Amino acid sequence: MNPDLGTVYLQSAAAENQVEFLQIRFSDIDFVSNELCTTLFEVPWGEDQELHALSLDFDQDMLLQILARLGPEAQQQFVAQVNGQQPPFHVSLPEAVLVDRVTCVLGEEQEVEGEVFTPFVIQAID
Repeated sequence: MNPDLGTVYLQSAAAENQVEFLQIRFSDIDFVSNELCTTLFEVPWGEDQELHALSLDFDQDMLLQILARLGPEAQQQFVAQVNGQQPPFHVSLPEAVLVDRVTCVLGEEQEVEGEVFTPFVIQAID
């Protein structure tokens, strides 16, 4: 497993600042609850560009902003996949959504299935 980027930030002085990630491609979404979604990426980070795990959490309003970038047919396919499911569950988007800039703040440290990580919480997408 790759090191967690949120944990790296938590241990640095940068933890209090907003963080921007560029060229993020959303293709898979995990519904943690009715209010919370998350997605996981591998991103190169640091001087040696070592791959790190990047967890992005977002609410339903942000999910709607992401889905608005899908074409009408892909939106219908997404709704059909999600309809009737109760969290937690995983959905692959019918087509990837590329977002130029994702603005985040560092979330709270979490432990899931013995793994400790710190997600970033999306504040805005451009």
